[in-house]
Amino acid sequence: MAFESPFPPAVSQVGRRDWELIEAMTYHDGDRVIVVPAGQRTDWASVPVVLRWALDPLTGTAGALLHDHLWRVRVPAGELTYRDADRILREALRSLGVDRFTAWTMWASVRLGALTRPGGWRGWWRDALPALGIMVPVSALLAVPTVVGAPFLAAIWALKRLTR
Repeated sequence: MAFESPFPPAVSQVGRRDWELIEAMTYHDGDRVIVVPAGQRTDWASVPVVLRWALDPLTGTAGALLHDHLWRVRVPAGELTYRDADRILREALRSLGVDRFTAWTMWASVRLGALTRPGGWRGWWRDALPALGIMVPVSALLAVPTVVGAPFLAAIWALKRLTR
């Protein structure tokens, strides 16, 4: 399981939050070849904002483009389930050298995100324990800097307002 060239994928910003793949990207998932066509758009939503710091821009780009393609095209076409797409993301990240902790955290995040999609509940129970087992402690770890940093950010905001 691996990406083919061209790698890293070339993207172009086409909106405030939207980017577009310039040249098709190919990923091998066992016997299945997944081609993400040129023109595929992404808003990087596959990479939760609080986890973007953990991914190298190259791995985040390839992984988000692949996952967005799967969720936006392959799942609605009935070629894959959200569960399949999320597994492919995790394995693709590992093939790019992303550590297990980050790859599994990304997987758990998108598994939880699938619950917001039509049909995303289907078969979700099979992943509920591992996904929640990962996201509960990770969320607690991410909450610490947020709680500690919030008063600091509020003070900076107040100073900026007072010194206009």
